[in-house]
Amino acid sequence: MMKKTLMIMIFLLSVLVGCSNGDKYMKLSGESDHWKGEYVATATEDSENGTYTFKYKNVDRDVFFKTLEISINDGETKQNETNLEGPTIEIPTACSGCSVTNESFPIHITINWDGNEESFTLEQSK
Repeated sequence: MMKKTLMIMIFLLSVLVGCSNGDKYMKLSGESDHWKGEYVATATEDSENGTYTFKYKNVDRDVFFKTLEISINDGETKQNETNLEGPTIEIPTACSGCSVTNESFPIHITINWDGNEESFTLEQSK
């Protein structure tokens, strides 16, 4: 009986390991006084699909921004919005044949909105 259970466990483990296609899940997060940010992505060796999500803290859905600029890694990615309603903005990312994000390195974020500016980093949770 013990031998049969061991064989079943080995078989199931090999099936589970064999199903892995090399995708790596990553989540980095951080915040400043007014903003909370997060980057969630799935990556392979040379491709990455993810989403940056930024939320203006301590407000409900009735917030309005005349101007909003988000700079990721010193301008490597920039998002500019005008007349944005609501506290949340999402920025999708995708690349193929690219160098993927190293989750050990922080992602630098600078957000300018309506004459204000704050910077923070997105880092892997410890």
